This record gives sequence, C-alpha cells and structure tokens, in this order.
Amino acid sequence: MSLDGGILLWIQANVRNGFLNPIILFLTGTIPYAIALFVCLLFFKKTRKFAIYVLIGFGVCLLLNTFLIKPLFHRSRPFDVVKGLAYAGERPSGYSFPSSHTLSAFSLAWMSVWCKQKKWICPLFVYACLIAFTRLYLGVHYPTDILGGIIVSALITYGVWFVLDKIKIGKEGVR
Repeated sequence: MSLDGGILLWIQANVRNGFLNPIILFLTGTIPYAIALFVCLLFFKKTRKFAIYVLIGFGVCLLLNTFLIKPLFHRSRPFDVVKGLAYAGERPSGYSFPSSHTLSAFSLAWMSVWCKQKKWICPLFVYACLIAFTRLYLGVHYPTDILGGIIVSALITYGVWFVLDKIKIGKEGVR
C-alpha cells in the first residue's frame, strides 16, 4: 500500500468520528460562502482591487483544473483504489488530482500573498488548510492531491496576479 493510502486509512481509523462528521461536511461546503464574501468586497472601494484579483484568480484556477489539469492526470479517487477506505458524505465525481476544493481555497490565500494583503494572509491560509484537511478526512483525496492543489493554485494565482498587475487592474477598473 502507498504512503498516501496509509495516511487516509489512519485518518479514517483514528480521527473520523460521528461528532466531527457534520462539522467537516459543513466546512468542506463553505467555498461558495467565501466567494460570496469576495463578491461583497467588490462594493467597497478599499477592497475592490483585491476582490477582483481574488475572484479572477479563483475562476482561472477552477477552470484550468476542471478542464485541463484533472483530465490530463486522470487519477482515480482513493476510495476506489485503497482497500478498506470508505468515503464520508456524498460520493464525489470526477478525477482526484489535484483537489479542486484545496486548489480553490488556496487560490484565495495565495492571492492575498501576491497582493500583499497582510491582514488576510493568516485567516485565508488557516481556512485553506482546514478545507484541505476536510478532503483527507472524508477520504475523497490523497495527500498528494492536496499538495498538488496547493502548488498548482500558487502557480496559477501568481500568473493571474502578474498579468492583472501588468494590465493595471485597479480600484477604478482597467487603467
């Protein structure tokens, strides 16, 4: 058995429990709320530029992951491969690598770094790490899927930040 599978089986045997299950299931579904927060930030002049960068970075990450990266790697879900591993919650569809939830949550955090939004960095990284953990807890992603989501989101969001910064997306729109 791979180290990836062993870690998931350990989490299933030692961490997963009836008390945490509803909390983890709620938390893993909160990305739309995080995106809604950034949509709301568009209405404030002070946070508009950051919100634009975050939302564009998030969208590009999700589109590239869904239509290019996941189909390219074509990795099966761990619960289909690791003997004895059961998933919790709804059975996800699609491929496993990299984790879209992790990539999405980390896209928010990485963009706060690239945009030098110091007050957002720590809360967004804590949130992203929690989302990443939920994917392992639920048995729907391998640890390397999580690592892939973190790295891919860093690369894509940096590229988005670089391009947006060059075309001068600002508080008043494109300059």
